[in-house]
This record gives sequence, structure tokens and C-alpha cells, in this order.
Amino acid sequence: MAGNLKNRYLILNTQSIPVGHCTCRDDPDTEIWRLEVDYADAPKLWNMKDIRLVGAAEYCVAVEGEILRWDGDTVAMVQMTKRLGQELRQNLRLPVRFESFIYSAKKPQGRLPIFSFDLSCGGISFFCAKALPDGMRAQVVIPVTSQPLILNIEIIRRCSSKESVPMYAAKFVDLLREEENMVREAVFGLQFHHASSSEKGQIR
Repeated sequence: MAGNLKNRYLILNTQSIPVGHCTCRDDPDTEIWRLEVDYADAPKLWNMKDIRLVGAAEYCVAVEGEILRWDGDTVAMVQMTKRLGQELRQNLRLPVRFESFIYSAKKPQGRLPIFSFDLSCGGISFFCAKALPDGMRAQVVIPVTSQPLILNIEIIRRCSSKESVPMYAAKFVDLLREEENMVREAVFGLQFHHASSSEKGQIR
């Protein structure tokens, strides 16, 4: 994992919606964590009490915690209250936009262009102009990983959307651990890069 993702966490609210980013260098077994919250995100958290943390690194735990106090504007002291399972990381869908293709073995569809909506370690949502039935198996090209990946997917359902182009949710099938790690690093890396860019823009 790239060094800039080490000790980096996404901060979620109790509905598992991302609300910020932080750095924490404390041992996972420490009861009180010191979170260095990104400058642009801190004001959104000042009035929050209960949060969830999901680490970018595979070895980082996912936890629930309670904000005890703030030391200054950007340092939060948080008491860990509960460890969460890997399901939170697996199902955490984050907005990631890219153009790509899916490959269907069923003729005559072949290669179909798509535009991604969100991405997680467990699946992807995307827009596609063609009608895709539930349960359809295909392969999708993920171009935002360190090396482009071609992953097996299964269409779960058509999603509601305000766009004229249909949106679909799909889960990854037979995902190797190395592939899952590459997807996770890409998703978190893009999130933290966006947060860093936004923060620099506000500081200028």
C-alpha cells in the first residue's frame, strides 16, 4: 500500500455514510484514539458524538467510537466502543467515476460501454444503456487500480436513478484476495486524494 494511505481512515456516521477523513497512529488495541481529522472535514464533525472508522489498510480494524472531546479544531479524542466485522468494509460503497466496459459471454451483446457510479470491495454500480437481466454474469474492466483488472460480476438488480440511462448494481464473483486488496486501495486512494485536493484548495 502506498505510504500516504498508511494509518488513514474514513470517518462514517452511524448510517455508514462517509463524513470525513483522518489519520490515526494509535495501536488498534488502544481504548482512546487520537484522530487527526483533515482540516476541511473537521467542522462537519464538531457536533457529532458517535462515529465509525474504516481503515484504508487491510490490517486496520473497523470500529465504532464516541467522540469525547476536541483538542483544538482538528484533533478528536475518541473512545472505541465496538469492533465491527469486515462486512462494513466489504459493503462500503464509495463514489468512484470512470468510463469502462463490461464483457458479456451472451451473444450478441459482447462488449458494452458503462459509466461507474460507485465501487466497493464487494461490487460496483454502473450505468449501461443496454437492458441487463438480474443474475447475468459478465466481466468488468476496473481501470482505476494500480494495474487494470478484469473481474467477474453478477448483476444483482436494476437500481432506481434520476438519470435516463439505467443503473445496475453488481457483485464481484470469485474475487481473489490480491484483487480485493487492489480494489480497496484504489477506492480509498481516490477518496483520500480527493479529500487532500479539497483541503489544499481551502487553505489557499
